[in-house]
Amino acid sequence: MMKNITFAACAIAIFSFGNLLVAQDAAEGAAEGDWGHLTGQIVVEGDLKEIPEEPVGDHADKAACLVDGKVPLDDNILVDEESKGLQNVFVYMYLKKKPDVAVHPSYAKAKETPVVLDNVKCRFVPYATFVQTGQKLTLKNSDAVGHNCHITTMKNEHNVNLPPNGTVDLELKNADTRPGNVTCDLHKWMDSVIFTRDNPYVAITDAQGKFTIENLPAGEWEFQFWHKKSGYLKKLAIDGMKVSRKGVVEAGIKSGESTDLGVCKLPVDALKQ
Repeated sequence: MMKNITFAACAIAIFSFGNLLVAQDAAEGAAEGDWGHLTGQIVVEGDLKEIPEEPVGDHADKAACLVDGKVPLDDNILVDEESKGLQNVFVYMYLKKKPDVAVHPSYAKAKETPVVLDNVKCRFVPYATFVQTGQKLTLKNSDAVGHNCHITTMKNEHNVNLPPNGTVDLELKNADTRPGNVTCDLHKWMDSVIFTRDNPYVAITDAQGKFTIENLPAGEWEFQFWHKKSGYLKKLAIDGMKVSRKGVVEAGIKSGESTDLGVCKLPVDALKQ
């Protein structure tokens, strides 16, 4: 009986050591340059409704909230007139089945740099923010009136008062599975979105709807697409790829190469206008 127990223990130890070597080899392989990139562009097909003004009304702080003397337009849906690119879409590695992922060394310095979320003319700038767990988030108020940043996500909630021209440093400690909201309780029309992850593989589409996630580990990975006014982009059309009801696609990342998803088309009716 003792011999059988000893043999079983040795077998488990050998198996565990073997797995450790495999994991170590994978990590070393990634460190040697098994990294690639993901790029693409998200465009809207169809005509948007006329964008309304923010409901500033006769608020006491109205004078501080005007842009060039005018009430600004709603910034929840920003589409470039020429390219039809959709701004502020989050594109990120979907890790439900693969919770652990190697991180490229280039991201270490980026994590040490604080992410700044400003209040400018009664708008959150930028509209869409990404921050890693353990990374400093600086909440800033560039206005001459007071604001508050009320962050509400699935795993994080903070309500921070910001005096005129003030700053507050914050850390969001919990990784979220999807972006959440930032609002100002003093100016009800102010809203934006924020996403917290424990890895850096997140991109936010620019003014032309373009995105790039750099230095991903080579292999087959899933990526998810999300926008505030659509949620998961389940209606997104990408040539040669199947998009799930949660806006997830699978893409291969090759070492030293860039995987281009091309022009990804989203029908206008997918956006809640």
